[in-house]
Amino acid sequence: MTSAPPAAAPDSTAPVRRNALVEAAVEALRAAGRPMTIQRLARDVLHVEASGAHVAVRVLTPLLEGDERLAAADAGHWGLAAWTQDAERLDEVEFVVFDIETNGGRSGRHRVLEVGALRVRAGQVLETFASLVRLPSRVSKFVTRYTGITDEMLTDAPAITDVLDDFRRFQSGSVLVAHNLPTDLGYLNRECVWLGRALFPGNGVDTMELSAALMPDLPGGGLATVLAAADIQDAPTHRALDDAGVTAELFRYLLERAAAGGARTLADLRRLAAAGGPEGKLPRRARELARWSSRNLPPSPGVYVFRDPGGQALYVGKSVSLQRRVRSHFTDSAGPVRRRDGMLDRIEAIEWESTGSELRALVREAELITSAGPEYNVQRRWRFGRRFVRIGPPTSAAVHTAAHPRDDGAAYLGPFRTARDARLASTSLRRIFALPSLRSADKTAAAWRCDAAVLFLGQGKDAALHAVETCSAPEDERAEVQRRIRRARVLRHPAPGGLGAAPALVLAPGAAPGEVELARVDAGLITAVESITRPRPRSVCQVLARLRGAQPRSAGEDSNERRVVLAWLHTHAESPEVVPWPRGAPREFAAQVYKCARRLAATG
Repeated sequence: MTSAPPAAAPDSTAPVRRNALVEAAVEALRAAGRPMTIQRLARDVLHVEASGAHVAVRVLTPLLEGDERLAAADAGHWGLAAWTQDAERLDEVEFVVFDIETNGGRSGRHRVLEVGALRVRAGQVLETFASLVRLPSRVSKFVTRYTGITDEMLTDAPAITDVLDDFRRFQSGSVLVAHNLPTDLGYLNRECVWLGRALFPGNGVDTMELSAALMPDLPGGGLATVLAAADIQDAPTHRALDDAGVTAELFRYLLERAAAGGARTLADLRRLAAAGGPEGKLPRRARELARWSSRNLPPSPGVYVFRDPGGQALYVGKSVSLQRRVRSHFTDSAGPVRRRDGMLDRIEAIEWESTGSELRALVREAELITSAGPEYNVQRRWRFGRRFVRIGPPTSAAVHTAAHPRDDGAAYLGPFRTARDARLASTSLRRIFALPSLRSADKTAAAWRCDAAVLFLGQGKDAALHAVETCSAPEDERAEVQRRIRRARVLRHPAPGGLGAAPALVLAPGAAPGEVELARVDAGLITAVESITRPRPRSVCQVLARLRGAQPRSAGEDSNERRVVLAWLHTHAESPEVVPWPRGAPREFAAQVYKCARRLAATG
């Protein structure tokens, strides 16, 4: 074998020449605080669209490879070389062993309640960190019984923003260690996502994995079980600093066993821990991507893209928990990666972005599928009903069924599960409200009849009766229509199949705890979106006023977004978070919205 001659020693007096693109990449990584995909770096540095990123990648990659400040990471990501310490000896590496306590939320939005950590090197504690976190809500009774933390203890505690900043400074330059690292790291990183901060690095050491590798006969992986097996007398107290302390004792014990087995460097320790993970029996590439996903993705709603080495999209998906869903692709035998031949070996990078509500995640997923054309996404088969009921404006008020909603001034309601349901509904409307059909010679009708028909089909009998009672029509006409409404037996409730293309307000938990997202939907398109934090009656009324004044969008009848939104509305037809949008501005509507918004905010 031949080897390259040693390079000449650099002249320390000569100026260092840096490539502007590499400098931009270094700054982008420093600002992000975590590894980034080569495609993301190429788009940020060269300012190209996603469609042209594969060309930019070919230009940028050799430049990054030639700079000693940069290093390639797992799953097609790049980071700063200073972030990697794999070659260091274990007795030289500084570890930060940490633990957190959370205040469990009903929606799964656990808020970080306490952070405790110890910085250790060669078995010696160098520094400690401990802080409670002031919460915007009360501590649950269960958590108080479990941890002993009360509301009074948090009165003077710092906010989560300050705690995250302080802990980031404390752990800087170290390797994070925790028992069940992905879970604790996921809680911290979800707070970072909510606050728009850089995520904590996921290249730490998990004592649960390490103990499974070094002690294969363990009956379980819980901290108390492992401590007992290691003959460590201290037990978890469910307080962050105390539990970080016993985890540090366990880590010191595991390091001694690892050293006895030949582990000398951090890289040796990482390889040993990887062998003890639950994904240890998976193929190598699946194991790498599963570990990367569980440690680097937050358990937050969002969309994700699998890309090949050329930057082309292979698969696009969405989830309410990116961490759980992306990992399942590589560990679940029923996942699309495991089911499709050749896809696993082609995945070079995973890109992701956080979204707010599930509805917006669905729309964003549809946008990415349309623009990127991933080859492994099976064409969606929209399962909502095929027919709508069209109620025309007073000048052309014919009531009939339609295959698609259009921007023609008419009201479209549905979609209905079957064409027969749509025909029955349209026939009932013509009979009850004396509205014309397509065969009628005179297709005009009074405006109050059209409005009442829309309310009857969209909101039910009570709403229609109220509209007829308050209109200015002659009393005998109103009485006749009211009699028919009361006797109606086919449609006693809002139409099965939901609001469909009718105007609606969709409420959902927002991107951050305590935040509620309100989206106005017209004809199957999202007209406008507003968010409220800790909603109050006045703020809800102000948001509703702004949404009411928003101008509806226009789109072709084959709009991808329209199909997604209509399918979602159809699925959630009976949900209290989908509220029919009234013609006027009744107080009952604002009160209903406030009640729902307050409930959604409390779940965060």
